[in-house]
Formats: sequence, C-alpha cells, structure tokens
Amino acid sequence: MSDTDSGPVIVSVGATAGTIRVHHRDFPEIRSEGENASMAASHLVNQLVKTMDTALTNWRRETIQHAIDDVRAFAEHAS
Repeated sequence: MSDTDSGPVIVSVGATAGTIRVHHRDFPEIRSEGENASMAASHLVNQLVKTMDTALTNWRRETIQHAIDDVRAFAEHAS
C-alpha cells in the first residue's frame, strides 16, 4: 500500500507488518496505527481529543475539532 493523500486523512503502511498508519494532514506529528484503517483512525481520534487539553486558543481548539470531525468521518467510511 502506498501513501494516499486525496483527503484530510493520510493513510500509509505501518511500522510493523500488517498495520496501517494514519494521520491528519494538519497534524502530521500525531499518528496512529491499527490492524486496518478504521481502527487506526479510531485511535487517532482519541489522540486528537487528548490534544484539546493543551489547546490554549479558540483557533487551536477549532482546528483540532475540525481534524477530529474529519477523522471520525473517515473512520465511519473506512469500516
């Protein structure tokens, strides 16, 4: 599988055999892996939710929330 970046969620081959890695294009530093794209995206949602605790501005919170919404929609479509 090669990287796909036609949308806000980027999917690539994971670090170990049989895993998929995903990240949101606006937050490439926050990545998650799973057995499939849907599972990896669900984990990514959890990681993005955790970052809300450190968002100091409304703009940052809105940006993170938008990414969470994008990843949730991707996870639902990927299942």
